[in-house]
Amino acid sequence: MAMAYWIYVTNSDNWTITKKTNILGASARYKNALSRVKKGDQCLVYVKGEISAGETLRPKIVAQYEIASTVFEDSKKLFVTPPNTPNETFPLRLRLEAVRVFEPPIDFKPLILRLSFLPNKTYWTGPIRGKAVVQIPQSDYDRIISQAKKTSQKK
Repeated sequence: MAMAYWIYVTNSDNWTITKKTNILGASARYKNALSRVKKGDQCLVYVKGEISAGETLRPKIVAQYEIASTVFEDSKKLFVTPPNTPNETFPLRLRLEAVRVFEPPIDFKPLILRLSFLPNKTYWTGPIRGKAVVQIPQSDYDRIISQAKKTSQKK
């Protein structure tokens, strides 16, 4: 079976938890999408743009992981939940093996025009919004990794 490439969509609070625990968490409503993620697949972590402490944070790719387990369920409270669903525990979980955390993170917006999984460049958030994981073509994955190499060299 061929390896697949994924983007895990999260926010900055839950990214901090994923980075510490090497666990990806998602709501039960994403069971179908997560059931397609296999051990050995490659995964990039996308942190959504948000406003934090009055500051606008741009969307970014923060890390590269290899999927280290099949999906398992755990309802232990680990992740930060949205105010409108305080009982959500993101019970669908995957163990991750860190490949690298990008320092600095990769600014996502300059990549939009070059990524084929985003067909509408004006309303580019469509394929990502409201998703936990999004499968992307290897060419897009390679493009993002290549950008990470350029970004880290500029430091």
